[in-house]
Parts: sequence; structure tokens; C-alpha cells
Amino acid sequence: MKMSKSRSPMPIGKTGLYALLIILLVIFLAPLLWLILSSLKTQQEMVTFPPKFLPDVFQFVNYLQAVTKIDYLHFLLNTLELCLIYTLPGMLAASIFAYAFARFQVPGKNFLFGVVLVVLMIPPISVLLPEYVFFAKLRLVGTYKIWLLWGIGANPLYIYLLKQFFSYFPRELEEAAIIDGCGRIRILFRIFIPLSKPALVTVFILSFLWVYGDFMGPVIFLSGDNTTLPVAMANGYVIRNGILLVPALLSGIVLYIIPVILIFAFGQKYYIRGLLSSSGMKG
Repeated sequence: MKMSKSRSPMPIGKTGLYALLIILLVIFLAPLLWLILSSLKTQQEMVTFPPKFLPDVFQFVNYLQAVTKIDYLHFLLNTLELCLIYTLPGMLAASIFAYAFARFQVPGKNFLFGVVLVVLMIPPISVLLPEYVFFAKLRLVGTYKIWLLWGIGANPLYIYLLKQFFSYFPRELEEAAIIDGCGRIRILFRIFIPLSKPALVTVFILSFLWVYGDFMGPVIFLSGDNTTLPVAMANGYVIRNGILLVPALLSGIVLYIIPVILIFAFGQKYYIRGLLSSSGMKG
């Protein structure tokens, strides 16, 4: 009768890796847990020293205060509208530019792509002042048309990601479509875009979340009722004598990050595949 082999102990290297992952998980989740618990405290508990980890009584009324102290839904819809105004035209423009860089053989193409990479390295905040002067002369300050123009201009990062993804398409597929009478535009919309779901989802997530989390842009270019939720939350939870309603603010932040979590939860598979494919690795 054969003795069943005892399961070999886990290698030390793998044990150390799991331990490191657990430590990193705790480090990354601890601020989120603290945010959620702090959103359920009273104003007095927020300033207590030493700080309390758990509230004496969970103050769910803070969430009601968060959505009633400011017109939370209105500013959230403003933010989502702004995200789509920038993201959808931006995806289309980036796809067109990326296809041109990946497939067209024209003089100066490499130089122009180098310019795209140089622009990619310029911090966006460094050009906000000249952009404000430019848009003010066009009388666009205070409107969402600024984000539409930014989207049509195409973000260099999205051009780069899609260009890398398009470069891996077999040319035989494109040549067969040309023989069948397809033009360049038709090839892009009938072949490249439908087969580029991982890369396009990656671009959508990056683009959407960039606008969703942007604070400086709306502060500089928007005001009043057409501003976004981050700006409204920064100014809307201050009461008399300049006192900040911290629990209400934190509750509003918790509600604000829920769409971010949902987007990553449903799109992480395509997001990871898109990044790996654009970097030349198989997902």
C-alpha cells in the first residue's frame, strides 16, 4: 500500500511574496478604511486626541447631510457630463491619430510621433495659465467647450497607447480589406476599433478618471452652478465662523469614490490587457 506523499511546505520565497502582498494590501486599504470610519464619526470625535479608531455610534446621518448641504446630485451630473464630453471625442481623435502613426508611411512621421512623446512629458499644470488667456480671448471660460476642445486635440498618452496596440495588427488583415474595396476610414472603424476593445477600455478608464478627479481645471475655468463635484465639496461644507463639517465632507468623498471603484471592478480585465498589449506583453 502506497503512502500518500505529504504536501511539501511552501517555498520561503513564495511565503515572503505573499507576506509582502498582504503588507501592501494593508497599507493601501488602511487609508480607505480610515476614511469610511471617519465619515461615520461626529464632529467632536474628529478632533479628539488621541484619535478614536471607531466611533461610539455610527453617524449615518452624515451621508444625508453630505447630499443635502450642497446640491450633490446636480454637481455629480455636471462631473459625469464633463467626463463624457472630454472622453468620447478624445477616444475618437486618439484612435484616428494612432491609426495614422501606426499605418501611414509618410515623410516626417517619426518626427511628429517624437513631438507627441515630448508633449506627453510636459506637466499639464504648467500650461494652464496660457490656456486660460487663450480660452478667455475665445470667450470659452465658464463653458464645457474647453473640455471638448481638449478631447478633440487628443491626449498624447492615449495616442501612444493606441498606436502601440494598432502596430501589432497583421498587415494581411488590412491588405485583404483593401482588396475588398475598403478605404482607410472604413478599415479603422470596421476592423481596428472593433478589435481594440482592451486598449479602448483602457483609454476610456484613464480619460474618464482623469476628468473625474481633476480639481485644478474646474477651479480655473468653471464657476457657479456649472462647476464639478470636487470643487463644490471643497467649498460647500463650511458653515458659520469658517467651521468645516469634516464628517459630511468625508461622507461626500466616500460617495464620490464609489463610481471609481465600480469602473475598476467591471473594467479591470480589459484595463490590464490593454496596458499589457500596448507595452508589447501578452495579457
